[in-house]
Amino acid sequence: MTASRKPADPAVAIMAELMQRFDARLRLYLRRFLAPADVEDALQDIYLRLTRLAGRVPPPDFNATYVFKTADSVARDLRRRRLGRGGDSHVEVSDDLAHDAPSPFDEVRWQQNADLLRRAIASLTRDQRMVLMMHRVEGLTLVEIAERQRIPLRTTQRLLADALARCRHKLKDCGWFEQ
Repeated sequence: MTASRKPADPAVAIMAELMQRFDARLRLYLRRFLAPADVEDALQDIYLRLTRLAGRVPPPDFNATYVFKTADSVARDLRRRRLGRGGDSHVEVSDDLAHDAPSPFDEVRWQQNADLLRRAIASLTRDQRMVLMMHRVEGLTLVEIAERQRIPLRTTQRLLADALARCRHKLKDCGWFEQ
């Protein structure tokens, strides 16, 4: 019994043939006006563009003019991006410049958010607050909470769902939107 082989993707075959025909010439062409570190990036981008085109029905005729026009376009785009970002004029930044500590703005924002959350939790019923805290803070499962509180699992689920919905509603009313 022979295993049936799925026919190869025509785009893959086209790209393999293109890479075999043009890779060395593309490298030489790109080295003339790109930095050595950028040649590989440009080749990847060229092959990506050609692969997308090879997937079309029917694929375009990939002659030398077509491939090198694509290479020229990619090289121009890459140079334009590099020059737009300052090219080689980047300066090393010392390690002590960036801090892991939050900015004063972030500290105030998180403090305000924590206050909003405390008020939202305080507005819950005792049972809702208990189930929410046991689940989210202590990390207990709903089954464990139901056993500890000696209430049905379905009631535990409803209490948690109601608590989350009320907190979400309260926080939205205060201006804290989910993203």
